[in-house]
Order: sequence, then structure tokens, then C-alpha cells
Amino acid sequence: MLFCVSLSRGYLVPTVAQIVLENFYAAVISIVRAQAGVVGLVYFPFVFVLFAFIFFCNFLGLIPFSFTPTAQIFLPALLAFAANLALLIIGFYRNGLKFVKLFVPSGISPLLVPLIFVIEVSTYLLRTFSLSLRLFANIIAGHTLLFICSMTLYMAFSLSNVLIFVAGYVLVMAVFALELLISFLQAYVFSVLFCVYLNDALHPSH
Repeated sequence: MLFCVSLSRGYLVPTVAQIVLENFYAAVISIVRAQAGVVGLVYFPFVFVLFAFIFFCNFLGLIPFSFTPTAQIFLPALLAFAANLALLIIGFYRNGLKFVKLFVPSGISPLLVPLIFVIEVSTYLLRTFSLSLRLFANIIAGHTLLFICSMTLYMAFSLSNVLIFVAGYVLVMAVFALELLISFLQAYVFSVLFCVYLNDALHPSH
């Protein structure tokens, strides 16, 4: 809705909303181009939606009395699993059995191939856990810190201590600003890692 309303009419001299959203678009497309190359631009719409979805879910939790979807392990795990499964499908679709080269380094002894293959496949599957846990843990940790600081502010207000209240207020605003930055950074990190893994799927040389 935000994109549709803001970009329904494009202006030669852009509005503030148009500038923000165009820069948002440019930032995501630069991520895809830098990490997955020109070939990866085919998958830009998915990466753009993924980035925007994670960012707005993270940002939603900063609104008082709201709910943070990405602070629940189920959603990050589902996103990571779906992304990893999609990368497997893309890898085999575009490369066929040559995609297996991603799991078998060249120049190793044939006796070590089965062991190395199992290790590489296990490492690949662990990407799902690393992607989901990184997003979940950072969001839940930041929100917990913000909750603790807010409780300190509430206690200072209850005790009518102006000095502690002012210090607590400054601390809460600082943590809030940090959480806003983390909301963006976690969406950025998730998208960058997906593009890195996408590059592996498109060019499966070990």
C-alpha cells in the first residue's frame, strides 16, 4: 500500500516519499547486482519483497502495543527454509547435475569424496538455521533490551525521580534508535546472504 500510494504518480521533481522509496529500490537492486551479478537480477522482485517484508515486520514491533512477527522463531525459520529450498530448485533447474559440484571440491582424493560430500551437504542445510536464528536472535534480544529500559523508565516515573526519569528516557530513545537501525540491518543481512547463496546456485563452482 505504501509503495502504491507513494508511486502512483511519479514526479519529475520527486517528493520526499518518492525519493525514499526510489532509494530503497536502488539499494536492493545494488545488493542483487553486487552479490549475484547481472544474471541474478531475474530474481530481484523476490529479493525486494523479501527485504521489504522483513524490514516492515521488524519495524512493526517498534510501535507501542504492537506485535513483531520476526521475533517468533516460526516466521524466520519458514522464510529461511523456503529460501533454501528455492535455491536448491534454482540450482538444479539451471545447472542440472552440475550443481552437485557445489558439494564436491575439485582435486581431492576419490576416497575422501563421500566424507566431504556429507560435510558439504550438512553445511548447506545448516544455512536454514543460521539465517533464521540470526534474524530471530537479534530481534528478540533488541526487543528484550528495549523492554527492560522501558520498565526502568516506568519505575523512575512511579518514584517521581526526575533525574532517573530523564536518564531513562534518553536511554530508551537511544535503544529505540538502535532497534530501528537493527530492523534495517537484519533485513539487509538476510537479503545479502540470500544473494550470496543465489550466486552459488547460479554458478556452482566450489
